[in-house]
Order: sequence, then structure tokens, then C-alpha cells
Amino acid sequence: MEFAKGHGTGNDFVIVPDLDDALPLKDAQVAALCDRRFGIGGDGLLRVAPSEDPAAEWFMDYRNADGSIAEMCGNGVRVFARYLLEKGLAAGPEIAVATRAGIKTVTVEGDELRVDMGSAVFGATSEASVEGFTWSGQVVSMGNPHLVCHLGDEAELEALELFHQPRYDTVLFPEGVNVEFVTGTAPHVRMRVHERGVGETASCGTGACAVGAVALSHAGLGTGTCKVDVPGGTLTITVTDETLFMTGPAVIVAEGVFRA
Repeated sequence: MEFAKGHGTGNDFVIVPDLDDALPLKDAQVAALCDRRFGIGGDGLLRVAPSEDPAAEWFMDYRNADGSIAEMCGNGVRVFARYLLEKGLAAGPEIAVATRAGIKTVTVEGDELRVDMGSAVFGATSEASVEGFTWSGQVVSMGNPHLVCHLGDEAELEALELFHQPRYDTVLFPEGVNVEFVTGTAPHVRMRVHERGVGETASCGTGACAVGAVALSHAGLGTGTCKVDVPGGTLTITVTDETLFMTGPAVIVAEGVFRA
């Protein structure tokens, strides 16, 4: 099986080209490919498949590291677009990518890629708990579910132990939720994230979008730009009256053949 490996601010992915849509992957196969000791290793897998939507040529079949299906991945869609560009499967400056959360338009901006992520949809408030400590958080949908919890200071953020899934309202989130922990205020915040089906990651694109939108809202701003620092780098979130844009790097670091 041919593969490539890429990352966006440290959020890394196995990329599997399936240009004829002849390689449906089972959960166990995805988990094996993403295994960091016995496989290639990654936070998730991007299968490059033909799109059934006439508005885009390629479909991003995104899977979490445990094989579960996810609606959307913000860092993943930039890495997916970078792969298309490098393989000559798409030409810039704009690339339409079909995802389970709809068509996402990716624009080349120098060394970085900007994605039109659509609007952040705010829900109710809920809670997340880690090691007996509980925080109130803002529910946000970016096509996938997020719970954004604001912590008191940097020391509290550093001390978090995110080895296990934070506790959350399973009635509100029957399919699981991505939980972001944040310090700072707009226009510059810092976050750590525990992604459902993966664990703590160096970055989460949709999570940074949710965090940026919440930070701007808490600052009393309906629109604007917010820098979101993640362990793997920095993402720029811009909220307009119509949509939300995420800008950041995407790098292909390796190609090869996987031998099962």
C-alpha cells in the first residue's frame, strides 16, 4: 500500500491515495496504520478518494487513529490539499475539497494554506472534568463537536494530565467530543486539546477554530482575528460576518510503501 505522511502544526496524518476508490479501509486497518510502534504512526488517516459531489474532484475520507469516522479535520484538510498540490492532482490558488462536513475551499497563501471552515455554531454550556477538577465550557460545532473550557492561568494549563479522555456529558455528546483547554484572551490565546478517538494531540484545526471564535466572542467582538498557540505551532483564525477562516502550515514529510 502506497502512503505519504504529513502534518499541520504537529497534527500528523497517514495519507493513503485511493484514486480509483478501490481501497475501503476497515477500522482495524486504520488503527494499524496509525499505530506509532507497529505501523506508520499518526493522529489520523486521510484517504484520497474521488468525490461524488460535482463541486469537488476529491473527497477527504478522514478517520481518527482508532479507525472511527470523523466529520471534519481542519489540519487534515490543509495536509490533504498540500498532498493534492504536490502530486499534481489539483492546482491552486483555490482547491475545493469534499468532506463529511461539506465542501471546504482551501486557498494557497505563500507557504501556508487558508481554509474556509464555515461558521462556528455555538450551543449551550456544559462541563468537562479531568482528575477530579471540573470546568465549565462552551459547546461549539465546526461540523464536529467541541467543548471549549477556559482555565485560570498558564500553570493550570501546563499541569493538566490529558492521558485519558476528559469526563463529559455523554447524553449531550453521544458520539464523543473534542475538549479544548484555553488560557489568555483575544487576540492571542493558547490551547491544549484532547481529541476524541485519538487522545491529546499537538494541534487540532477545528478545535483552534472553535477556540478562536469563543475568544473573540468573550472579548465582545463579533468579527476579527485571533492567534491560537498549540503545542505544535500557531494557527490564525479569522471570523467574518459570513464565515470563519483558518490559516496555517501543512507539510508532506515522507512517502513510501506500507508492508502489512
